[in-house]
Amino acid sequence: MAGRNIRERSVKRKAVNIGMVIFAFLFLYILISFFISLRKPQPSIYEVQKITLATTNLARAVVVREEQNVLTDYSGYVHFYLKNGTRVAKNEAVFSVDDSRTLHDAQSDKLDYTLSVDDIHEVKESISTHDRNYVSGDFASIHDLKTDMQTRIVNIIDMYRLENLSRLNQGSDGSSRKLCKAPDAGIVSFFTDSLDGITADGVEASTFDESKYTSDTLFSSELREAGTTAYKLITNEAWSLVLKLSEEQFLALSDSKELSFTITDDNLSLTAAADIYRKGDAYFARINLNKYLIRYINKRFLVVSIDMRQSEGLKIPRKAIIEKYFYVVPKQYIVYTQGKTGITVYELDENNEPTYQFYETEVYYYDDEYAYIDDSVIQQHGQFIIIPHTMNQYQVSTQKKLEGVYCINKGYAQFRMISRLYEGEDYIIVKSGVDRSINVYDFIWEDAETLSEDQLITR
Repeated sequence: MAGRNIRERSVKRKAVNIGMVIFAFLFLYILISFFISLRKPQPSIYEVQKITLATTNLARAVVVREEQNVLTDYSGYVHFYLKNGTRVAKNEAVFSVDDSRTLHDAQSDKLDYTLSVDDIHEVKESISTHDRNYVSGDFASIHDLKTDMQTRIVNIIDMYRLENLSRLNQGSDGSSRKLCKAPDAGIVSFFTDSLDGITADGVEASTFDESKYTSDTLFSSELREAGTTAYKLITNEAWSLVLKLSEEQFLALSDSKELSFTITDDNLSLTAAADIYRKGDAYFARINLNKYLIRYINKRFLVVSIDMRQSEGLKIPRKAIIEKYFYVVPKQYIVYTQGKTGITVYELDENNEPTYQFYETEVYYYDDEYAYIDDSVIQQHGQFIIIPHTMNQYQVSTQKKLEGVYCINKGYAQFRMISRLYEGEDYIIVKSGVDRSINVYDFIWEDAETLSEDQLITR
């Protein structure tokens, strides 16, 4: 064994494939990045859409007029000399009170009256008008028709009686009759209801509750006690309609100063100044009129068809809305120079000498009085700005809040104000065509809380 040569076994190592190692690392990196990206919130971009607001044009209105109840000073049977809606002068005879039933019985026992052609036409016209304007399920209008028919029939019968009262002022039957005159000039009305004397300011949502509403006619020759209402006197031909609006109608009409509308009871079309307002949780429109009062003297409620303008809005997600505070300055302090918009700030240099420095800034919104500017251009609260050509000074101190969204058309987040029209559960409808706001097909950030202003957008 001595001297035997022992052959050593050599092990040949394989060369490392650098390319495969790099590929493996890249694959692993891509795989990890992919799983991370799945967990990371994705950019949420929303394209602004236009939407047409569907609003019904019908609204119920309450009639408001200056009316006073005229009481009788005597007990007895009342006999009227005038028709409903007749204009009367002060101290003109309106009715008499008979303390016995002689005259009343004489008129009732031999009442044999046939409706004239005019009477029939009047009744038919009232029924036809109701039939044309009837909306299925509108039981309040049926109640109005019933009251109107009762008033017309009683009016016809009592006017027939009046025409046959040859001894009305003679008292030859031995009865004692008292003549009653109008306390003021006005229009005689025999319509009475549970809303007598209501004012426009007194109209609320509960006013339109038909279940609590009652009405009646005063035009009858019945026995009345002293101190009870004989008739109503309307002392002013100016009157108002107070419309109860839906929220959708209110939003569509909120900027309107006048309304064009049609009273459906008789298809009368009018245009008049209007005040659109909110009261509590309800919405109203008040319209003041100076004509046509007599046409609706026996009405408290009317149905009005509003001439609604085409109303469009922009649909955006509710989560896209953000609030931001701005300094407000009078509009005349905004400076335009060399194609730039900004303000001129009054400052003191190191020598305590006054200097005037122009700072370019974007105006985000104008209201009737102020311009809304970014707070970043105001170095300190209470800083003074000037109007260069007059040197008038204004101390900037007031901040106001605007609602808006982040518009990302230019690749970074820009605040743009919005003006709400209608609110849904997940989406908001805002006004279109508003200066310095968003437009249809703009791109906005869908979740405002995940972005900050001027932030670059990477997809």
